[in-house]
Amino acid sequence: MDYFEIGARIRARRKALGLSQEQLAEMVNISTTHMSHIETGNTKLSLGVLVDLAGVLQTG
Repeated sequence: MDYFEIGARIRARRKALGLSQEQLAEMVNISTTHMSHIETGNTKLSLGVLVDLAGVLQTG
């Protein structure tokens, strides 16, 4: 699984929706630091967080 690519797609969609990392992190109940690590591909992302992100970002 390419976490860097997933993170880049999340970042692009977040920006397209006009959301900050802080806003998105709050909406999915994770820390801003964790959100940053997801977007840069520096951490693995759980299925639960991925599903929550997809819902908020209107992609799934």
